[in-house]
This record gives sequence, structure tokens and C-alpha cells, in this order.
Amino acid sequence: MGTLLSEKTYHYLRKKLLAGEIHPGSRLDYKKIAEELNISVTPVREAMGKLASEGLIELVPRAGAVVRKLGRQEAEELYGVREAIETYAAAKAAAKIANGQLQQLERLLDNMHRIISEAPTDPTSVLTGEKLAEFLEADLAFHMTIIEAAGNTRLAKLAADGHILSRIFGTERFGHSRELLEEAEDHHAAIFEALKKRDAAGAARMVSEHINRSLELTVSHLNQAGRELYWRPELVGSIGVGLQLRT
Repeated sequence: MGTLLSEKTYHYLRKKLLAGEIHPGSRLDYKKIAEELNISVTPVREAMGKLASEGLIELVPRAGAVVRKLGRQEAEELYGVREAIETYAAAKAAAKIANGQLQQLERLLDNMHRIISEAPTDPTSVLTGEKLAEFLEADLAFHMTIIEAAGNTRLAKLAADGHILSRIFGTERFGHSRELLEEAEDHHAAIFEALKKRDAAGAARMVSEHINRSLELTVSHLNQAGRELYWRPELVGSIGVGLQLRT
């Protein structure tokens, strides 16, 4: 039962991280999370260990678990790895992708378009909460469908890790305004069209442009902030998660 609870806790926390509801630099209070989920501290501790092994949080002496922050060098390395993996996968997928996978990509595009169409039009507003989580899950599924179409399972695992890291760290970088979501939608549509035409070079090029645009926005935010976004103990607060875990 403890393992089942730790897995549920892990997935809940990971979803919160992905949606940006737990910000980089936040300290995760084991006891508070356990109380709010109505479970013991043990599965929370186990979940934190798994999140730490994936590089999503740091286990800091005397501070506990802290959501990691991203510095410029690490951002460039992370997106560089993503570009290398995903441009290769896109080129391979263009030759191998099945009709069913193309249909899945089209459904995901439709889902993301629906979410964007419901987003606030105010340029100062950003997508948050469940809607953001839904969009990011569809976005991740879009990229992973392409990678899976390349037919390399080891590549898929590496790519999934890179996506989760960049999404969690990227939530804080510039927000998810409607304008930026529409820009991402245009990139996705261009990637899809290249794959549908079996255009390996075009698919790889559009994936590269998409990833480099994300890196550009991230670096721009880091430059504006004028500092490396690493954890600073004097700035963090304590956070729990407002969830009730059903057992």
C-alpha cells in the first residue's frame, strides 16, 4: 500500500509542478503535504526521492525538498539536448509515422486549439491551473507521439525527461500568454504538415525552430532577471498542496 500511495503522491506532485502550481524555489513541506493528502509522511518521502532522482527537486540539508531553479548554462544544455534528440526523431518519424499516429497528432492539435480559443484575450493574462496542465499534457503528448513514431524506445525515455524538466522550469520564465500559445500552435501545425508530407528535412527544421524559440524566451527571461535562477534559502517559503488523495 505504501508503494501505491507514494506513486499517487508522486503523480499528483508532478502534475502540480508541470502546471506551475508549485513554483521553482519553493520548499515542499513533507508534513503539510501528508496532512493535506491524508496520508503518512513515508509515501511523501518516497515520492520526493523519485522526483529528486529525475532532477525536478533538490534534497537540501536542513531545508528538505526544494523545487529546482534553472540557470542560463543549464537551460542552454537542456534545450541543446532536446534539439539534438528531437530533430533526429522528427526526421526518422517522417519516414515511419503511421496513419494512426498522424490522426493522434491531429486530435492533439485540435485539443490544444480548443484550449487556446478559451484562453483570455487580455495580453497581460496567462493560462494557469487545470487549463494550463491540460494544454501542457497535450503538448507533451504531441512531441512524444512524434518521438515514438521514430521507433527508438531509449530515445523516447531521454526525450520525455528533457520535456518534463524544460516545462517545469519554463513555467516561471515568461508565463503562458495566449500570444505565446498561438505561436506554439503555429509551430506544431508546421511540424504536423511536414510529417504528413513525409518531409524529413522540413520536420527536423521546424522542430529545431520550435525548440530554439523556447530557449530564446527562457534566456531572455534570465537576462531580464539579471541573475541565475538557482535556489536561495533566504527566499523560499513553505508550501503544501491543496489536494485530497483518495485511497
